[in-house]
Amino acid sequence: MSAFNWLDRLKPYRFVGESLPCALCGSREREVVGRRDRYLAQLTNALCTHCGLVFLDPMPTADEIEGYYRDQYREHYHGDSKPRAKSLLRDQRGAAERVGILKPYLKLGDRVLDIGAGTGAFLAAAASAGWQAEGIEPHQGFAEYARTELGAKVHATTLESAPVTDGSFDLVTSSHVFEHLRDPLIAFRRVHTLLRADGIFHVGVPNIANPKRTPTARFHFGHTHGFTRQSLSMMALKAGFEPLSWDFSDEPILVLRRLTTPHADWRRFPHHADQMREFFRTHTLWRHLTSGVPYQRFVKRMRRFRREQRELDI
Repeated sequence: MSAFNWLDRLKPYRFVGESLPCALCGSREREVVGRRDRYLAQLTNALCTHCGLVFLDPMPTADEIEGYYRDQYREHYHGDSKPRAKSLLRDQRGAAERVGILKPYLKLGDRVLDIGAGTGAFLAAAASAGWQAEGIEPHQGFAEYARTELGAKVHATTLESAPVTDGSFDLVTSSHVFEHLRDPLIAFRRVHTLLRADGIFHVGVPNIANPKRTPTARFHFGHTHGFTRQSLSMMALKAGFEPLSWDFSDEPILVLRRLTTPHADWRRFPHHADQMREFFRTHTLWRHLTSGVPYQRFVKRMRRFRREQRELDI
């Protein structure tokens, strides 16, 4: 499949969808916080007024999501059906950082599963660290690249359909995946069953309430859910995990230990919905553009771009 151009990206993804209760707390009470995606196509995002989780409403059906990620996501979101040189460079850098974070929790020979393996860069780095690593990547082009170019063991399917055995992994990792899932709580519980007793789950997602993010760029069809550190933490507690470490950077990143039973008192942030409502009310495009944030971010991105170009030209 050829690379998409910008006109392709501006075409909204057509779906019927259905209205679902909140994936975290089960409430059907919500309010709209977004009506357009980052390309200005019509897309409704809602805020659960009970727990503060953000999600698409209507939510695409299971078949619609599966087809999108299998055939269109990488093209629509990244602009190509195969990894580009710049993407590979970033993946390799991120993989090395992730291996460094996870080393204290693993020993040689431990089994690791990467959900959303992408290019396979992390799987290659994990294998070099002495771990038995395999991954799940629903996009056929990226999965094939990981297999043929990096020799990675990748299942080209979804988490629900992957041929992996319960209780067989010492660690599961997932970077920027759970915001894409139709029911992230079910996925959390699936990870729980895949891990051995006291197994580790390392999970990171974008922060929907990141004040540095341009308001018009918050929403995308691929992001079916919008998390904060609070909502991701509550979902982890409800699914049977306890936090071992917290990353208080712009994005919620948690290292979690598997518990035998879930926390009954998982709702640790009772005012989170009100805080999210206030965030969406006050963090407007005008306020963002009249601050120094977007311009500082632009300079930072240009510096990164030039650094990457130098590395690629070597």
